[in-house]
Amino acid sequence: MFFLQILNTFLLLLTAAGIAYVAYQMYATNRSRRDADLYEKRLNVYREIVRLLSAISRDGDISRHDLVDFRSKTQESAFLFDTDVSDFIEKVYSQASQLRSTNDLLRSAKLPIGDERDEITVENSKQLIWLADQLPSLNKRFAPYLRSEAGAQEVP
Repeated sequence: MFFLQILNTFLLLLTAAGIAYVAYQMYATNRSRRDADLYEKRLNVYREIVRLLSAISRDGDISRHDLVDFRSKTQESAFLFDTDVSDFIEKVYSQASQLRSTNDLLRSAKLPIGDERDEITVENSKQLIWLADQLPSLNKRFAPYLRSEAGAQEVP
């Protein structure tokens, strides 16, 4: 009888250990999946910024459609990054919008050659230079958010 109680207790402990092991494996799997999902969302925002800045550097302008597209694809960045990165993304959007506006003004036939046009041209150049200067530093800015867990490698 005493032997049966010991065996029963041992089997109960073994069952509890098995359940704990399965629960831990489920926790680890869910955490890994959550980290992978977060990484993928952050990577998509990074790629959107690269796409926008590359297009601006190439063309010197950006379409309204591309601006709206950029805004919708980076809207959740405040939930994915710290304030420094989400503020940076907001500044990129703001500068790109200003570039778009100054380009529209410069193309307008209503803006005659003169001081006002010169001021708008200078402002346009400032926007374009600032935006073009951001592309080389993106890897450094996003590296802490885009390191893989296994190898801690930066995403190009």
